[in-house]
Amino acid sequence: YEGIKAKADTSAFAGESIASFKELPLFVPRGRYEVDLYPNHLKLHGKSVDYKILYSNITRLFLLPKPDEIHVAFVISLDPPIRQGNTHYPHMVFQFNNEDAITLELNMSATELREKYSKLAPEESGELWRVFSKVVRNLSKKPLHVPKNFLSHHNQRAVRTALGASEGYLFFLESCLFFVNKPPTYIRFDEIELIEFKRMDVNPRSFDLSVLLNGSTTILFSNIERNEFVRIYDFLKEHKLPIEAVSKSLENKARAAAAAKSGATIVAGNETIEGTRVRAAAKAAALANAAEEAESGSGESSEDDDFDPAAKPANKAERGGSSQEEDER
Repeated sequence: YEGIKAKADTSAFAGESIASFKELPLFVPRGRYEVDLYPNHLKLHGKSVDYKILYSNITRLFLLPKPDEIHVAFVISLDPPIRQGNTHYPHMVFQFNNEDAITLELNMSATELREKYSKLAPEESGELWRVFSKVVRNLSKKPLHVPKNFLSHHNQRAVRTALGASEGYLFFLESCLFFVNKPPTYIRFDEIELIEFKRMDVNPRSFDLSVLLNGSTTILFSNIERNEFVRIYDFLKEHKLPIEAVSKSLENKARAAAAAKSGATIVAGNETIEGTRVRAAAKAAALANAAEEAESGSGESSEDDDFDPAAKPANKAERGGSSQEEDER
């Protein structure tokens, strides 16, 4: 045993736990886990499986407020992915209730925290998703990505859609698209070859969004509400993504229908939004504070760090849960 121990590199997993969280809901892979955070890694303890993950294996973090206004998804992206049986998971998706709160005492002195993690206090309190994401961000020193400029027809940060047989939400961030819940799918803008709006002239209530990636892989997001066309089209156009041309008549009809239904005047490149849902903005304000606090918690920054979900939009795949290991494109 001593000989084996001497050959094994266990230094990365040394040290005492800085913070512990009980029974955290992990949506992908599904289960509830006790999570212990250490200086160089985190441990997940489940009923049937445990994981040890080095912070160096974390590539990025996502904080995604779901349009149901009840849940917040916190995504930890990994390379290499964790494995459960023959299934590889390049993304872990935690799902928190908006209103669950916690008071957490960190197992470090105030002096140590000031020297190593200046954005963390000896005691952190607030919504569970907020405290957990803040601690993980500061310990891992990885970039946190949150939605910034996109608002849906319903003034949310994502649109409801389906990927294959799985329903979920598609988020539009400043440098990527992200679909949750299953399979969590990450698509960088720089790997997109072409985006097409399908069934626009067939179904008056919905459409599909087809994303062709470099390498001829196509990802189809289906059954998106028709009123979301204007917001999605303008966002993609403003971000200079390659879009298959949509006939002007279809575009004008979609804009007119969206304007009539929302009570807003919508003009290409110049949107005015009236009657923003106060409840959604109030709940989203907490997310803005969390992202703002996280912004300077690391030497790395994200385009999406200055998230303000209550603000109006500015005018201007990696897939989890497959039976084969999938590297980040």
